[in-house]
Amino acid sequence: MTTTRGHHLIGTTLGACILERLIGYGGSSAVFLAQQQMPERKVAIKVFLPRSGMSLQMQRDFYRRFLHEAEVASQLDHPHILPIYGYGEQNGLPYIIMPYMAGGTLSEYIARHEPLSLEEVCWFLGQISSALDYAHERGYIHCDIKPANMLLDADERVMLSDFGIAYVQQTDDTTLQPGKDQDIHRESLMGTPDYISPEQALGETLTTSSDIYSLGVTLFYMLAKRLPFKADTTLALALMHIHEDPPSLALLRMDITPEIDRTVRKALAKQPEERYATAGAFYAAFTEAVTSSRNKVTGEPRVLAQTGQRALTSEEDTSEPRLIAAQPRVHVRPDAQTRTRRLLRWLIPVTLLLLLIGISTGLLLNHIPTHSSRHSQPTAVSNRLTTQIQTNQLADRQNWPTSSTFFFKQQYYYILNTSAQDVALALYANHEYSDFRLSVTLAEVQGPHDGADYYGVVFRSSNNQSHYYLFEIITSSNTPQFAFWRYDGQWKLITSGSTPALHPTSASNTITIEARGNTFSFLINGQSLGQPVTDTSKMPLSSGAIGLYVEDEGSEVAFSNLYIEPIQGQRS
Repeated sequence: MTTTRGHHLIGTTLGACILERLIGYGGSSAVFLAQQQMPERKVAIKVFLPRSGMSLQMQRDFYRRFLHEAEVASQLDHPHILPIYGYGEQNGLPYIIMPYMAGGTLSEYIARHEPLSLEEVCWFLGQISSALDYAHERGYIHCDIKPANMLLDADERVMLSDFGIAYVQQTDDTTLQPGKDQDIHRESLMGTPDYISPEQALGETLTTSSDIYSLGVTLFYMLAKRLPFKADTTLALALMHIHEDPPSLALLRMDITPEIDRTVRKALAKQPEERYATAGAFYAAFTEAVTSSRNKVTGEPRVLAQTGQRALTSEEDTSEPRLIAAQPRVHVRPDAQTRTRRLLRWLIPVTLLLLLIGISTGLLLNHIPTHSSRHSQPTAVSNRLTTQIQTNQLADRQNWPTSSTFFFKQQYYYILNTSAQDVALALYANHEYSDFRLSVTLAEVQGPHDGADYYGVVFRSSNNQSHYYLFEIITSSNTPQFAFWRYDGQWKLITSGSTPALHPTSASNTITIEARGNTFSFLINGQSLGQPVTDTSKMPLSSGAIGLYVEDEGSEVAFSNLYIEPIQGQRS
């Protein structure tokens, strides 16, 4: 029997469930959203669909694996293991009925939210580790631990799924049961080896430690949004798992301390006996490492202390760290990246200080009346683009996010950042631009004023904010500056410098940006910031969304007069 991807089954009934739409597909099965009649509820149904060209032996093997998944999962009852409502066969189609998980997979969550914060990682790791320990105590080794097999409900609680290649240990030792489980295990090595343990890649006898290794790879991916090993072929990747050491996470994220890095490395040890004995022990070690580093993570970053910036106060040093097993929020960008940028930002005024001697600081300021009230209104600065631009994009209110911290008042759009670890970023939804001229007026209503405040414009952003350019102004009482960045999971500073034209804290500033291909020009308050700059990378960002950006907890910025003029046929 051959099939398509399963679209032909939509509208049919399996096990008193009407298949409504296809929500996933992989290997030899498809997953449908379905309406169950009794009891009445939405469910997910996994249907075995042999691929075209499968031999009868391959179909039997995959069918056996399919039933094996149902048998194993039906014997496990844990709040973080996806339960099985039922399974059977109808018209030659084996199927499994499961809860519908509205949040999708953890892999999809990471793709939407970028590398996860330490709190989010602890949140997910705690649930996954408890599920694994439960399965391990009952003799089951999952053998396919990866984010794609971890499903989220609407409240971002995670459930471990897909026990299709799991096998059973003897209760009196850690050896594999002979027979069908061993055959299924051999089939598992044909899958993607991104998360495979060294002993699994070698075809050796497995213990629960194999799952610990795969959980370590999963944790690495959650923290870095990249895998520890990359290769062009399956064989080369398997050999890297066997022989190569993973890169240090401390080199990829500034909030990863050596203690946290050692914790992950232990889970990724090549020899099974060198890893944690249980998933729970791994979780406990990781949370302890995170907790012990919270003063460094929630206060100023480690690197800033070395540059002579603000030290932690005694109150910050001795206060109890916030419990990290809390449910995560949706993060715009992980705080590690923010701190990497801040190190560079603080170095900018140091290197430019001598160059600024002799520059006149007698600037005409347009002050905002107050700093503490959202009702304060910035003095408008007229748009300095060409008279061809007539539409203020902030008038299109339905395409800007609104909440208690993103809100309109009269002609202004306010963004208030209430997070100590994340930036606030509002994208202009349903609009993408390639080449354009842009002008916007920004006025800081309130802020921490702890040396420098940061806000600006994001452009050519992907929808999940994994790639974009950021042009920001850095207001301070000493050396007003600007910086132009590119973000691709890591930050690259393209250009920066001081600008006497930038009004300091508490004043309105008008930013003008012109983007032509990979070349960009900037003006602040009508004054050019020098020659156009070019993104010299091999793959410059070509198009995407435009957004407004505010950094620092307690900062509130009012945006007005946003004009965007697309440039057609003028790319350099």
